[in-house]
Amino acid sequence: MANCRLEPNHILRVEFRTILSKPEDLDGPTGTKYKIRLETIDFKATDKRYRLFDTSLLDPNGKILRTYAATTVDNWKVLKAGGVMERLFNAVRALPPFGSWKVVEYRFADRTSHEAKPSTELSSLVGTRVRLQIDRAEVGAKVCTAPVYEDKQATKEELFRQLGIELESVGIRADHAEMINVRCDGNDWTPAQSLLVKVKQDGMLMLWKGVFLVLKRERQLTGDILRPLKRARG
Repeated sequence: MANCRLEPNHILRVEFRTILSKPEDLDGPTGTKYKIRLETIDFKATDKRYRLFDTSLLDPNGKILRTYAATTVDNWKVLKAGGVMERLFNAVRALPPFGSWKVVEYRFADRTSHEAKPSTELSSLVGTRVRLQIDRAEVGAKVCTAPVYEDKQATKEELFRQLGIELESVGIRADHAEMINVRCDGNDWTPAQSLLVKVKQDGMLMLWKGVFLVLKRERQLTGDILRPLKRARG
């Protein structure tokens, strides 16, 4: 699995990479062979449907030889129980940002708060479990039953202008940040919107009530799930 994006309307757009054991011929009398197949699949998280977005065939050196785009954007199919697509969907649901996380510390979201004394409420957040699922999100005892996730990217200037946050103040030394907007449509959270900042594979920052919670990912079995799926698709 090469890449996963959280698109609007509860769509998970995932790119799967399959490396063939031996090159195969392209359609037509060209004599050209491809070794790698990239398939981008959209999963409709709310009603368990999927569609093929596009497919690219690459030579052994990674050069794209041919790309096939979907003929219609409305060609959604139902995930069959126990089928390969359902197993792929279940594996995607275990990838970051989804899964179980633990708050290991917190950081203030702006420099003006750095000298403030930590409150009992903030200190009590350390050790809190954060569980993020497609249809449910939990921060300790706070539960959202209708979360909406969407990827976004912002430069450090945009982030400061919109939220008053400086990337350096939360430990990110880059000119932009990969983020995920998290909105609770069920109004179960206060505040109703949060922000996840991708730091590394097993770590994220979560904006929560004016501070960034430092999240560490708890042990997952994603890799063990994906390995047999790759063999099944190859």
